[in-house]
Amino acid sequence: MKKMILLFCAGFIFLTAYSQTDVIQVLKAGKKDANVLAMAYLNPYAMALGDGLNNGWYNTAKTHKQFGFDFNFSVSAIQVPKSETTFDLNLLGLTNLSPENAANHIAPTVAGTDQVGPRVIVKDDEGNTISSFNTPNGLGLDVVPVPMAQIGFGLLPHTDVIGRFVPKLKYDNNGDEMKIGFWGLGVKHNFKEWIPVIKSLPFDASVFASYSEMNAQSEIKIRPGDFSDGDVRLTADNATNQILKFNTKTSKFGLILSKKIGILTVFGGIGHSKSETAINLFGKYKVETSTGELIFDLTDPIDLTFESKGICMDAGLRLKLAFFSLFGSVNKAEYTSYNAGVSFGFR
Repeated sequence: MKKMILLFCAGFIFLTAYSQTDVIQVLKAGKKDANVLAMAYLNPYAMALGDGLNNGWYNTAKTHKQFGFDFNFSVSAIQVPKSETTFDLNLLGLTNLSPENAANHIAPTVAGTDQVGPRVIVKDDEGNTISSFNTPNGLGLDVVPVPMAQIGFGLLPHTDVIGRFVPKLKYDNNGDEMKIGFWGLGVKHNFKEWIPVIKSLPFDASVFASYSEMNAQSEIKIRPGDFSDGDVRLTADNATNQILKFNTKTSKFGLILSKKIGILTVFGGIGHSKSETAINLFGKYKVETSTGELIFDLTDPIDLTFESKGICMDAGLRLKLAFFSLFGSVNKAEYTSYNAGVSFGFR
């Protein structure tokens, strides 16, 4: 179970590993530049996670008979575009940071190659160099997997209620306690049955709406010497809690059409999807010289919000085999993604 939750929360796990090394490291650039750099680096996974949580809600427009139900297990693979695997440091509007080598200014995002990023130098308000570090490596993974389990239930005539739920779980990440939880609710209504003119037409048509929310957090422990480079050191106030919090909210609504031909069902949908991911690093941190001279005094230094909204479309097939079905679809929202899974149930 824990392995499934860790895979489900892949974006957060990647983010946690990053936060304990590179996000903390870039605090040496000051609050403004640290946020700008982290925003550019993390954007592909924040967008992909939002798309993944909005996938896999349905594989037919047909609803259950009253008290019918099904269990669905699926995995979405969200493809990060090639253009989102790097970013240009010169286009970020950085204040204290600049590439050490002017010709080396293209850095990998989290979805980029697993190679050391360009080295950047940090300057104070008077233009003096006070520190330097490399931008973070990519993870070498431009396809983000998001597995999902859900149950659908025919609660009312021609209406399905769909639920997704992961209770808040705790996980030890090298001594840092992580907490992860998720829930989602969807409703599908086959309106065609109420319209005499189209009721007899040989296809199903439903309206659909969903909302989901994922919450996670991790402790961040900073030990003496963890982020010292000889000239500059970063420390944390042990009287405050260093915590990274991660919250993703998604919503989707639209129209679903499907046509059953023997054991095969062809389905498609069009609508509007939205996702919002907030990432916050709380606590008090100090950036000092090796002699103890204060450079930056930072409180709650990371505050990021990633938003995506627009038209979404999908198309897919479902194959009915005895008491279970196999299904797959292609989805287009912020990114293109692919969803496949299996359904067990009674209609």
